[in-house]
This record gives sequence, structure tokens and C-alpha cells, in this order.
Amino acid sequence: MAIGFTYVIIHKLTGFGIFCPINKFTHLYCPGCGVSRMFLHIFKLEFYEAFSSNCVLFCMLPLFAAAAVWHSYKYIRYGKTKLNKAETVICWVMIGILLVFAVVRNIYPIDILIP
Repeated sequence: MAIGFTYVIIHKLTGFGIFCPINKFTHLYCPGCGVSRMFLHIFKLEFYEAFSSNCVLFCMLPLFAAAAVWHSYKYIRYGKTKLNKAETVICWVMIGILLVFAVVRNIYPIDILIP
């Protein structure tokens, strides 16, 4: 979290942003392209712009947050770090969605898919 706030401050003061190495060298969009801009827009409460930066990860963000809270609770309460079958399936489904998103955003030049 501190790294995120530091990035926001550096970006505000200098305009420096993180570039995507996959996009820079291959000119393809990875599933994470636009995430930095998405979080900068969320920080400024500009939710439409955040959605436009990376629509799939924006929609999956509540699921990621819930999973992080749940996993932290299980670790603190029971000392467990292993995922159960349902959590493993959810992780694989999310990875599959991101992979499909990466392919679709590079094949179809739809404005909402391009960061």
C-alpha cells in the first residue's frame, strides 16, 4: 500500500509513469496494461476512467480484495496458507479470464479494451 501511495506522489510531482515492458517490446497488450493508470484514476475517484484503463481487472478488483481479506483472515486465525479446492478453482478461472482478455484485446481493436 505504501508503494502505491509513493507511486501516486511521484507520478503527481514528476509525471513519471511505469511502462509495460511487454507492450514496449512486442507492441501487444498484456492483461495488466493500464493497471497503473487504473489505480491512479481510482485514487482520484474517477471510476469511469479507471474502468476505461483496464475494464476486466477493474471488474475483478472486488474479487481480488475479498480473496486477500479472506486469505489473510485464514492465515491469522488458523495459520493456514494453502488454498482449498474452491479457492484454487476460482484462481484458475480468474487466470483464464485474464488470458482470454489478453488475446481478445489484441485481436479486436475495440476502444474499451485498449488502455
